[in-house]
Amino acid sequence: MTKQLNAALCLSISLAFALTGCKPKPPAAPVEAPVASAPVAATVTPVVPAQPAAAPAPAAAVNAAGDDLDKIAVITKALPPFPFIDYPGTVVGSLQRTEASDFDQLHVIVGNKLHTVEGRFRKTVFDLSDAKISQFQAQRDYSKAALDMGGVKVNTVNPSDDAFANANGGDSYALNKKLGYGHSSYSYEAYFLPTPTGRKWLVLMVSDSAVHMIAIEEKQTASSVKMVTSAVMQSELESKGHIALYINFDTDKAAIRPDGKPAVDEIAALLKKETALHLSVEGHTDNVGDKARNKTLSRERAQAVVQALVSDGIDGTRLSSAGHGSDKPLTNNNSDESRAKNRRVELVKVARG
Repeated sequence: MTKQLNAALCLSISLAFALTGCKPKPPAAPVEAPVASAPVAATVTPVVPAQPAAAPAPAAAVNAAGDDLDKIAVITKALPPFPFIDYPGTVVGSLQRTEASDFDQLHVIVGNKLHTVEGRFRKTVFDLSDAKISQFQAQRDYSKAALDMGGVKVNTVNPSDDAFANANGGDSYALNKKLGYGHSSYSYEAYFLPTPTGRKWLVLMVSDSAVHMIAIEEKQTASSVKMVTSAVMQSELESKGHIALYINFDTDKAAIRPDGKPAVDEIAALLKKETALHLSVEGHTDNVGDKARNKTLSRERAQAVVQALVSDGIDGTRLSSAGHGSDKPLTNNNSDESRAKNRRVELVKVARG
């Protein structure tokens, strides 16, 4: 019995914080994962351990609609280097399954809604058997590590909940694919970490056999789309009656990014040159997320373009706006590339009697 007790008390998870580049020095005060106490002496009478307390609830959380992220206080203490948490020491390189990108679009659950983020990410996957820990211990220790860093759990539903599917278009398979969620046997916890240098996320998914973690650091990148000049716009409008533009907006918002303003300036230049031209500015999205929200967002983005043009001196009576959401895709929505083509603003020439 003593040997079993000692083995149980020695069991621990070592959450080694990631080092990037050529192994820079870690922060002065890194968050440390909980570890088990040293083995007790053989003379100690074993007792039945009390049920471990659940991880402490975060001090603040978003509501079901997920619209309170800006109200969560910024974390002032230093975080470990991205990706915040690394593989356990027992999981050697050949057993590590990593996926990463310097810039991509990802999705997390905020409240009960699918939330889109853009930035760099690293996905860490390992088997519990390789880490030599239990499902309970992985769930407890990794959740605690996220909370100790200052993370706030922001999802109110699990991807397998019917309420989540119903609130986001009803296609569970497509939603799970967006989230990187494998199966209903996995838990799901999305932690939001707002810092002075930007928003960060840690997503934890644990099953009875494996751990999946996704670390995200939000950032913007310059558009790779070639600028469409006013001359090109005029030619397309004369020959086809419409043209698709890829104007950059803040994620899930109608605010035009600074790198999207040059495209708007080209529209204004065209309208100032062609004084008889009337345009309908029409917004479109991909099929990710709630259909009603997508239609609203597409309309608001079209209105934002119109407002920017009016602010640049264009007569508002020459302009109208509309939002179609995902109803009029240019192509299918089966890949990131095709979905990117569908997220657009179109200029449509309006005939005047």
